[in-house]
Amino acid sequence: MTLRYLLTGYDPTTKTLRQFSISADAIDSLKNAENRALIEVPVNDQNPLDDELARTIGGMVLMSLVSQFPELRPLALVTDGNGRTVMDRTDGGRKSPSEE
Repeated sequence: MTLRYLLTGYDPTTKTLRQFSISADAIDSLKNAENRALIEVPVNDQNPLDDELARTIGGMVLMSLVSQFPELRPLALVTDGNGRTVMDRTDGGRKSPSEE
């Protein structure tokens, strides 16, 4: 099976988040493309695909989008599933714990 990537983007015209699937071959064939991973997370017995990992990856994707599109800042809030805030960029709120 060919390696595939999920690309997540924001369209400010339609105010829509979009996600696409693209083959690694297509990315490799792009001329002048910067080909470096922004997010790398090991997945194994000690790091399962669970809701905590989903929240972590989702938070990283949201932070990336918020940094590119400031109009998303008032909407960016991630909790740990127990009501504790992990990331809050709404109305000047605190950044993610890794930025404090």
